Amino acid sequence: MKDFAKKRLLGFQNLVQVDLFYMARGSFWTTASFVMSSIFSLALIWAFGNLLSKETYGLYRYILSISGAIGFLTFSGLNTAVTQAVARGSDSILPYAVKVQAKWNQVYLLASLVAAGYYWFQGNTTIAVGLAIIGALFPLTTAMNSYGSYLVGKKDFKTAAFYGMISNLLYSAAMIFTLFKTENILFIIAVYGISNFLLMLIFYRQTLKRIPTRVPTEKEKKELFHFGKHISVTHIFSTISQYVDKIVIFHFLGPVAMAVYGLAMAIPERIRGYTKNIGSLILPRLSEKDMREIIPAFYKRSFQCLFLGVAVSLLYIWGAPYIYRWFLPQYLDSILYSQVISLSFIFTIPGTYMGTVFNSQKLIKTIYLSSLTAHISKIVLLIIFGAFWGVWGVIIAMLGVYMLGLILNFFLWSREVKRFNSLRV
Repeated sequence: MKDFAKKRLLGFQNLVQVDLFYMARGSFWTTASFVMSSIFSLALIWAFGNLLSKETYGLYRYILSISGAIGFLTFSGLNTAVTQAVARGSDSILPYAVKVQAKWNQVYLLASLVAAGYYWFQGNTTIAVGLAIIGALFPLTTAMNSYGSYLVGKKDFKTAAFYGMISNLLYSAAMIFTLFKTENILFIIAVYGISNFLLMLIFYRQTLKRIPTRVPTEKEKKELFHFGKHISVTHIFSTISQYVDKIVIFHFLGPVAMAVYGLAMAIPERIRGYTKNIGSLILPRLSEKDMREIIPAFYKRSFQCLFLGVAVSLLYIWGAPYIYRWFLPQYLDSILYSQVISLSFIFTIPGTYMGTVFNSQKLIKTIYLSSLTAHISKIVLLIIFGAFWGVWGVIIAMLGVYMLGLILNFFLWSREVKRFNSLRV
């Protein structure tokens, strides 16, 4: 059976011209982690949708959205830089990367306390205390999360997937147990923050045991910091844009609409998270190549991803009604929103591949132009369209931005190819 599968995989590999043996090894564990994590996530989504009132869940998502939007102040770009550096041989860089993030992420703590103070003086103590809890835990949590980037850079997808599955299992179990016991938002947020912090601490310490005792060179540190700094700057607007839709809906339409929209987005966001994991899977391999090797396959890979996005969107549109009727009968009004937003896969899946190529080759100017243009326009359009047309305005704005972002990436790539060819001449 193994020989039969190997022969068939080799035949298909020759057809699509993709290293399917590498993808199978890596994507098997990535897919296994995604499947298991999706089961835990569905259980958690069910718990939120059936054990909390819409008002309570909407307020909970709003607090997490405010905290997430402030996340642009963290040194988040170092994760991509760690994967890229480790893939190129800097396998002792992780402790330095975590130390740098822990230091710079204190800005996030300060901003969280400022935001908490604002809501406190406005008389909304629930939001204030919730922001303070997350602000105290998030800086170290997100810094230690770099362990996953290190494992991906080492192509140790099995360990990364195993840690991810255990982490999702324990986190989901803690949250579901809490939701069965209480509807107190602050208690729920405390469990959310503490469970994530402890899990990151455990897996980071386990990963440290795999790292060579060699101290990274000053050149390795400088390159990591330099590249991570640029990626973090591009993450400023991407982080804000990731949460501004929820903030806009809560502000203009209230917590009930926020809950309906939040659960409409829950499963599509989970699928998008998996496509980002696939991007992380191919980043080490692409980092080992140069532009000369990538150029011939770029457009083919991009259109393969586009067709895959169409297939995923159609499959989700078909399956969404069954999922909501079985798991979230109180949120049937989320179905149409969720189906329409799933059309974004057509643009985001090839966009993930393109972004991974840009990162692998350190095309910093292109990364800046792609990210800043897409995310600034997304923030502006979400606010304007959301203010005038509510949830539908937000969804239309997102789809439009994703489509234009894909077109922009094609243009930026063609410019990079011309520049590369001119340098060769």
